[in-house]
Amino acid sequence: MEGLGVALGLFGAFPVVAAVWYWLQKLQRGRQLLRFSRLTPIDIVLTTSSMSRATHGLPASRPLTGYGQVRGTASCVRALAGLYPKKAIEIHLSGFIRNRLDRDLIVLGGPAKNEAARAFLENFRTDYSLTRFNFDDVTDTIEIEPEGGAPFSVKDFAPSMANGYPLRDFGLIVVAARGGQAGKTYRSVLCAGFTTYGTAAAAEFLFGDLVKLSRSSLRNRLGVDLNRRGTSFVAVVSARFSRGECTELRTVYVSAVPFRASLTEVRGAA
Repeated sequence: MEGLGVALGLFGAFPVVAAVWYWLQKLQRGRQLLRFSRLTPIDIVLTTSSMSRATHGLPASRPLTGYGQVRGTASCVRALAGLYPKKAIEIHLSGFIRNRLDRDLIVLGGPAKNEAARAFLENFRTDYSLTRFNFDDVTDTIEIEPEGGAPFSVKDFAPSMANGYPLRDFGLIVVAARGGQAGKTYRSVLCAGFTTYGTAAAAEFLFGDLVKLSRSSLRNRLGVDLNRRGTSFVAVVSARFSRGECTELRTVYVSAVPFRASLTEVRGAA
């Protein structure tokens, strides 16, 4: 009888063990892809799309952000809360950044109205081996060509509009390593579209979809081993919308991007 009781106890514990194993595997997947530090705070910078003055009470100036930045922030925070529960999150609007951006960083939105995105892209072009790299959300152009890699471009994209909403957009995702405070290496992420809806689609794809995939699933879906230690990459997604809601999302380009040979201090720490 004692043996039967032990067997039943072990059988009853199996679902709990399986659930814990599944949770740990899921946690490991997202961390392997993003590789943020576990405890250092992370900064999220949203695009300030415009300024307005209050119509009631004191005429104070109010910075405004877009719908896509709000949706993108929700995707980021939801993923970070599950993967890095002890990590503090600081949220800023571009133009109103309250501290140095020298630790883990997420930037939402393109360089046209977000100076953090401009700095991110300039640093990325300098730090990585790229024959050509350009993202311009004024002319709606993407040009990517890693050294020795396949090129990709979208030039003068003009999305069709319906009732003020785009029917289609592209989203750029960049995940990179960079030097930061105390000489340590941190991770930085950019999600940007030609419109605010493309930004949301890019963020939701990275923080809602890719972080859930196993290493083999990522390799099969994207064709690049993104979970290899220190891997930095660029991806472009194509999204279709109905009244601002994403109804279709496809990966149209992805490439791992190597550091320039001179960046030994970053490469060695990554």
